[in-house]
This record gives sequence, structure tokens and C-alpha cells, in this order.
Amino acid sequence: MANWIFIAIAVAAALSMLLVFNWRRPVTVRRSVLINRPSQDIWNSIDYLSGDFSWQQHFDHAETDEDGRVHHFYSLRRDDGSKVGWDLQFEIIERDIGKSMKVRRTGLEAEQKNDRLLERDIDLEPQETGTLVTFREFWGPRSITGFALAHMDAASMLARLKSWAETGNATPRGSNGWTSAVISGASLLATAAAFSLLLGWEIGVIFVGLLVLHELGHLVSFRMIGQPWGKIIFIPFLGGVAVSRVPHLRLADDAFCAIMGAGLSVLALVPAVMVSAWEVSSPTTVQLAYVIAAIAGGLNLLNLLPVFPLDGGRVLRAVMQSFLPKHVRNAMFAIAGIVAIVGVVLHNPVLVAIAVVAFFQSTRLGPARDGVALMKPYRASVMCAAYMSLLVIHGVAAVTYWPSLA
Repeated sequence: MANWIFIAIAVAAALSMLLVFNWRRPVTVRRSVLINRPSQDIWNSIDYLSGDFSWQQHFDHAETDEDGRVHHFYSLRRDDGSKVGWDLQFEIIERDIGKSMKVRRTGLEAEQKNDRLLERDIDLEPQETGTLVTFREFWGPRSITGFALAHMDAASMLARLKSWAETGNATPRGSNGWTSAVISGASLLATAAAFSLLLGWEIGVIFVGLLVLHELGHLVSFRMIGQPWGKIIFIPFLGGVAVSRVPHLRLADDAFCAIMGAGLSVLALVPAVMVSAWEVSSPTTVQLAYVIAAIAGGLNLLNLLPVFPLDGGRVLRAVMQSFLPKHVRNAMFAIAGIVAIVGVVLHNPVLVAIAVVAFFQSTRLGPARDGVALMKPYRASVMCAAYMSLLVIHGVAAVTYWPSLA
């Protein structure tokens, strides 16, 4: 009977994770906002041929090809004070000055199963109090988290446009500007409720707090490498995902941002070390510090497993893409298989579920994209040393403090 229960839990967990990370469908986003300005003023900020895109967060400038049909945007990321470009290309399909614009993304033909923005329609409809601006975006196949992020990005973009057109200040605080915060907040509350139901409210609250700390580590790392703040989506019964707004242009950045979740989470281990060193006499304080350390150690140890899409898998992928690009997929398949075997031997359905998801995710892996800088041996050594150090730190914490959860 125990074996059947183990199999049932492992299958349910794997299906849930596959639904979140591998269920991919094309996404259509449609959003509108009423802007208290005439349509021509707004058109000057959205026209792909002559518009002023300074209201956008990541766009530096635009250029037009000789035929006037394809436009290039350069997304900004600061690297040691310099500006690094990320090229996006759009072909103008329709352009009715002051009324509508239809553009199609180009340059993605060689990418398989891409989940990027493929097409965008913009309509301006005059109203008594201003102009109703409607954006329709069509994305390639995206996961459930990608679906949510596409809607969040569209809401933030329209909020910035509204603020820019009405005040000249592109701050996302329009009526749609709260959508991202609402989605993140709602997903956090749902996740807290889910883990409280699963683990009890005390452990559930601690677990979600540590989850937030972990994801904040990723957000801080985005800023440290010069990117804008990213976004977080929390997933009930599974955890959270921090997403950067623009792709990393160096594999070293990818690895660094991956390990920073566990890196910042080291702070959660400090109270346990302090109460032990100072011989705190309050049993409640000691127990709380030990429980926090135990959960933090276990949570981050799990995230550091070298399987994709976990953080440890992202570090391994960056190293493999830099030095053994032809073997990335096979290596990730092999490690997923090892994790599955360990999960079966230990009767751990979570490990089995992670291995199943990692197997499917690994089918999409391969060499790094063109234009992405590979890791130098020195940087790879530093990243691997940092990764192993965090693995040891959280492993020791999990083993040392886990009995406190009994």
C-alpha cells in the first residue's frame, strides 16, 4: 500500500509541475487604457517609424532600415557603466497615421518553440475625454507563468504610456499600474494559503517568508548586473519564479542570478547561528531560529539540485554551454535520471516529480543563443566555487537543524 501511495503522490506532483512549467499554449493579450490626451500626441509616442520611445523602460533608441519596413530597438542593460544592446526587429504590416499600427516580430525564424512576442496591434480611438488606446499582443507558446507575465508586462507598459502622455513622467502608476502588484500579491497569498494548508499555518508562513527571501535574491541580482527589477510569480504548492525583463547577454550573469536566491537566503541561517553562539536561554526563540534554518536549508538545497529549471540546473547549463555546448542536453538528461533514481530509492515523491519535469525541460536545451557571451574559465571557477559553497552551507543547515521540525 505504501508503494502505491508513493507512486500516486509522485505522479500528482509531477503532473502539477508539468502543467505549470511545460504546458505551453500561444498567448493573446488584449488591454486598453483611456488616456486624457488627443490621439496625435499619443501617436508620437508609439509610431514605430518616428515615435519617441523614451517612456519605455528598456528601449534606448530606434533605427529604420533603408526600405522603411523593419525597425530595430535596443534594450538597455548596464555593464560596468556601459550600455549593451539587445536587438529586436519588427516589420510594419499596417500603419494608419494617428489611428492604428500593426507590427510583426522578425528575426526569430531560426528559433524553435520560441515564446517571444510575435505580433502587436495598437489602436487609437478618440473619446470625449481623451483617447482609448488598445494593445493586442500575440505571443508564441508560453507556460502558465509566462501567460501571467505577458499580462503583467502589457499592463505595466500601458500604465507607463498613460503616465508619460499625461504628465511627461513615465512612472507605472496609472490605473493599470497596479496589475503587476495585484497578480504578484494574489499569487503570494494563494501560495501562503496552500502551504499553510499543507504544512500548518506556522510552518506555512515561515516557508513562504523564506520563499520570498529566496526570490528577492534573484531580483537583487538583476539590479547588481545592471538590469531593471524583474517580476515574481508565486505558484501554490510549488514555490515561486523570478523572471528578468530582458534576456541575459552573458552566461556568467545567468549563473550569478541563479545562485543569488540561495545566496541571499544565507541570511535566514544567521539567527540559528547567533542563538547557538550566544547560548540564548529562551526555548521559544531557539526553536524558532532552528526551524527557520531547517526550512531555509532544505528549500535552498532542493533549489540547488543540478537539474533544469532549478537554480542549480541553470548554473550547470551556463557552464556546459560555455565549455561543452554539444553535450548540454544529454548531460541534463543524465542528471535528471540520477535524481529520479535517488527519489525512488529514498521513496521521495518530490525528487521524482522534479526529475520528470527536468527531463521534459531538458528537451529544450542546447548551445547558447547567438550573441550571448560564454563564461571564461576564471568566472566559471568562481561560479562553481560559489555554487559548491552554498550547497555545503545549506546542506549542513538542513542536516543540523532538521530534527527541530519533529
